[in-house]
Amino acid sequence: MTGPATILPEGTDKVGYGGAGRVAVVYERTGPGRAAIREAAELAGAGRELWVVTLAPQVLAARWGRAGGEGPYNVAMREEAEIELKEARELLGSLAGRATFTMLAGRPQPPLVKWVGENGLKLVLLPRHRFTPGGNRYAKGLRAETEAEVRLIG
Repeated sequence: MTGPATILPEGTDKVGYGGAGRVAVVYERTGPGRAAIREAAELAGAGRELWVVTLAPQVLAARWGRAGGEGPYNVAMREEAEIELKEARELLGSLAGRATFTMLAGRPQPPLVKWVGENGLKLVLLPRHRFTPGGNRYAKGLRAETEAEVRLIG
């Protein structure tokens, strides 16, 4: 499996691409996901550095006979995450050129907590999930293991 795909804004490189105003938004194709990207756009418009991330949970691919290879579920999840990145870029409009876009894939869940910590993100906007304790499965881990402020949107 390949690592996360990161697209940096034009004219930047990873070295020195930092700052106290870093904001991450986890985008998904839901009402709360769109609300989170709208809030992220407001913050980016106010000068905050914006990172958009989509998640692609992966499973251990079953080996059927001699077929082997990548399981269709994993491929579909990564393709959906790429579609979400494209949609997030469209929703951001002119602000998209100043944002960083990343797709995280992992088994069983993408390493969002680790990624937030490694990139020094100060604020994480998560879509709220109605029937999930705490509003989002990642909120508790982010609050416990990173210094980032976590906001549930939607």
